[in-house]
Parts: sequence; structure tokens; C-alpha cells
Amino acid sequence: MLKIRRYKNNPILGPNPNLPWGRDEARNPGVVFDGSKFHMLFTASTDLYRGGGDMVLGYAQSSDGINFECAPEPFLRPSANPDEFDHGTVEDSRITEFEGKYYIAYAGRSLNIKKDADGIRRVGPNGNMSPTWTENFRRVGLAVTSDWQKVDRLGPVTSEHLSDANVALFPEKINGKYAMLHRPTLCLPWTLPLIYNPGAIWIAFSDNMSCYASDAREMPWNMQDGRDIPDDHLLIKPEYEWEKLKIGASGVPIPTDDGWLTFYHAVDRDGVYRVGLMLLDRNDPRKVIARSPQPVMEPQESYELNGLYPKCIFPCANVVVDNEIFIYYGIVDLYCGLATVGLREALDYVLQFRPKNKAASGWTGEKKLEEVCV
Repeated sequence: MLKIRRYKNNPILGPNPNLPWGRDEARNPGVVFDGSKFHMLFTASTDLYRGGGDMVLGYAQSSDGINFECAPEPFLRPSANPDEFDHGTVEDSRITEFEGKYYIAYAGRSLNIKKDADGIRRVGPNGNMSPTWTENFRRVGLAVTSDWQKVDRLGPVTSEHLSDANVALFPEKINGKYAMLHRPTLCLPWTLPLIYNPGAIWIAFSDNMSCYASDAREMPWNMQDGRDIPDDHLLIKPEYEWEKLKIGASGVPIPTDDGWLTFYHAVDRDGVYRVGLMLLDRNDPRKVIARSPQPVMEPQESYELNGLYPKCIFPCANVVVDNEIFIYYGIVDLYCGLATVGLREALDYVLQFRPKNKAASGWTGEKKLEEVCV
């Protein structure tokens, strides 16, 4: 197993009684390093599950990647516009530095679980009680900042007809297109449909940052020119017992001479979260060069085994500093943790799992239908 070293004083960040908006949780950190400072966006809330408060993205910065100082106010709150996809909550960011700007992919819900003044939970347009939670309907949006002071929302990049999450933007164009990893599903993580149709990682390409998904609900059979059909491809689906329920992208793929080194999280049917590792072709990341059949990280420390969501480790960032990968991860839906591994160590480890048959070394859209319908 790859030797990933946890920081001895984990967790590095957690609920803060001095932050009115972050007293209950500080988890799932997206992190980027600008050469002198580490910038973190973490999911935070206060009293959300007891009928009050908001789920927001808090900001913290550090000079050493370990000791983070939190800003007094949230970096990104839910939209004030009730018609926006992120009016209810914002959470779980991944940050990509691209052409001098920092693009933040975050999950949003149109409603949260707050109660109205009369004690009744907010009701969706179809009569469901808080449908974005009971149906787990999420979309992913992009925001951008240059200075970590001002942030601009760019809007959703996933379809309104799918529950989507775990978006990670590639840090460079590929064959002239922007690329992202995501996990579209049609059901809740804890319901029966996901047993039959587990969550998988897809890779989408776009000519611009705001057009990764179609707004169309139906796809007419006679659509000859391909309009409204997204350039989207199944990358990997669950194959091993520790991945059975769902898999999703973790941090931003790391560019190397060997390919795109990519961490992902996986959930088994007992709800245990683990971390996987794969290598994608540098020029055509639809091709999987190598993929570890075993997890490279799993819950083992006491702070990872007990909490709001026990046995949950959830990486959202893998930052390379001097050939060392800093893995920032959420812990039991309460804390932020740090682990490290050498870049060369990780590459050498995953490369030993290259398929012996070159014809099986990835998918470029040519698999048969029965191979992708699970």
C-alpha cells in the first residue's frame, strides 16, 4: 500500500466557537498554493441541522500549509436570489489555478433545511419537503477570484436535470478545450437506485468555462448536428468492493510527464469512504493508463472512525510543493485534515498497475453499451 503520512496533529481545522457561521463544522477543504501562501475554502455551518443557519464556504490562509488563520466572514454565502441554484447552500469546493485566476467549483442546492418562522420546513415547487435534501439534488457552479477578496459567480456548469457533484477542473486546456471531472447521478447516495446504478466519474469538455452541460431534458433521436449534446464521457465506474456505491473526483488532477495523477474517493455499501488513485493519459485523459485495485488511504485514526459521519475521509485538494503532495481532506463531516506523500512515490506506485494488454488501457468512447450500463 502506498505510504501516505498523516500530519501528527490532525485535524488542522475544525468547528470554531468564535465564528458565528462556523461553530458546528469546518470540513472538506479545497486548497491552492500560490508560491508563498496556501489558500483554503472549507464547508462551514452553524445550527443548520437544527433548523437555522446557512452552509457557507469559509476562507483561511497559511504560510506553511499547516497552521491556517480563518477570515472573520464567509468567503461565499448562498445566493440571495431565490431563483438561483445555490440559494440554499454552498459547499465542498475544489480550486484550480488557471491563467492567473483561481476557479472555484462548488456544489449548490436551491433550498436548505432551515425552518420558516412557523416551524415548517421550506417546501419545494412540487410539494416535497426540502427537496434538495430529501432528493439530494445538487448542481455545481463556478466562481472566480484573483485576490481572495472579491469573488464573482459564473453560474452552474452542470445540468439542472441531474444531481451532480465532485467537479474538478483540469489546470490547463486539453486539445484546445477546457476539461472537468464530475459525478452525475439521478438518486440519493443512500437509496436503492444507487445500488443498481452506482455513481461514476465522467469527464466533460467545453469550448468555454460556462457550457459543460445541456439545458435540454429530452434528447431527440433525430438530432443530427449534435446540438445540446454535451461532450461528456464515462471515465471510470465502480469495479471493486470498496467502490461499490459511488466514486467521485477528489482534488484537481496533477500534471506530470507520466500523465494526470488523479486521486478519487470511493464509498462501499457500508458507507465507508476510502481514497483511490489513477493515472490518465496527458493528451487524452479519457484514457486510464493505470488504476490501483486497492485504496491508497482509508479511515484508521480515532478521529477518522468517530464523528458526525464515522469512517469518512473526503479529499478535496492535492497540492504539490517541492515534489511533495499535500492531501487536504474532510474528516467525518466535521474537520479538515492533512496528509502527505511524495509525488514520485505516488507515480511509481500507480504505474505498477498498468494493464498488460494495451488495448485495455483506457476508454475513448468505443466500449459496447453493455459495458457501461450498470
